[in-house]
Amino acid sequence: MTNKELVQKTLRFEKTETTPFAILNGQMWICNRNNLTVAQFLDLPDAGAQLLVDTYKEIGTCLLTGGCAASWAMISVMGGIIDMDRIAAEIVTRPLSEISDIDNYDVKEVIEKMRADHYYQRTLVQTRKMRDLVGEEYYIGGGFFGPFTVAAQMLGMDDFMVELLSDEDGYVDKLLDFANEICIAYMEDLFEAGLDLITNPEPVASEDLISPAMFEEFVLPLELKFRDRLKEKCPDMLVHICGMTKDLVKPLADNNFSMLSVDSIDMIQASKDADKRMVMFGNLNPANILTDKTADEVYEISKKLCEDMKPYGGFILAPGCDLAPGIPLENLQAMAKAAKEVSVL
Repeated sequence: MTNKELVQKTLRFEKTETTPFAILNGQMWICNRNNLTVAQFLDLPDAGAQLLVDTYKEIGTCLLTGGCAASWAMISVMGGIIDMDRIAAEIVTRPLSEISDIDNYDVKEVIEKMRADHYYQRTLVQTRKMRDLVGEEYYIGGGFFGPFTVAAQMLGMDDFMVELLSDEDGYVDKLLDFANEICIAYMEDLFEAGLDLITNPEPVASEDLISPAMFEEFVLPLELKFRDRLKEKCPDMLVHICGMTKDLVKPLADNNFSMLSVDSIDMIQASKDADKRMVMFGNLNPANILTDKTADEVYEISKKLCEDMKPYGGFILAPGCDLAPGIPLENLQAMAKAAKEVSVL
């Protein structure tokens, strides 16, 4: 059975001889490990594809992820500034000073300019090269950030949160629709390059930042628009939300989302809430577990979580978020070892 078939069986809640193990996004960790900035990484002859594939295989993950440039390119072509000379790109200057500035941009023109951006194109090269390297052995996932988070990146987190609470002129919906078109265009380009799984991180949708009521008012309808526009090309989508998410599991499962990647949550209760309608993905803390504990401790924690989740099916062992730069390789390999030792259902 290929790694891709293992994930497919898990998506269907079928019995598997091992528990799948995956990583949401390892590019920052890989850049740090190889002393590369993100710019240097993407400017490798194959845009880092071989390094990604080799490293994920060394770790033992059943899912490969790449593709992380859309909002950088969008910020740049809208007049913002991105620092690419780091292990993870950072927004230095945002394109919107206030939410009404979105009136100054035509989304079709921004997409056209974004598609011409150097690092955007390098990400597409990376995806094509990864597909050439692995064939159909693995799912290749990607997508960088989802539309709700991309909207916040354009304006800045604090101002975005204020607008969610006080919008009187309809600009929140306008900004969200704009961000959604950006993300959809990027995913369509990634599909053409060989992507076959949407990974859609929405850290700004965390219950640590917005209420469950705001999630259902703003985020859920946006995620449905995003998913449904792309469904014919890619029926499966992994949504990642950082921090507290206990009240978000059921609404996402009720709306037939494929997978939810989580961080600070009771995984057993989450599986009960999902009720065999949505795969749970997670949730070892990248800091106080994967960075701070020994490989033996990580193995024991991972194996216990796999055993605890075994009766429910539909579970992929994974870190709770992106890999922190200081995580030892041995700790990630310990997760892979534990997952291989536990059958499902």
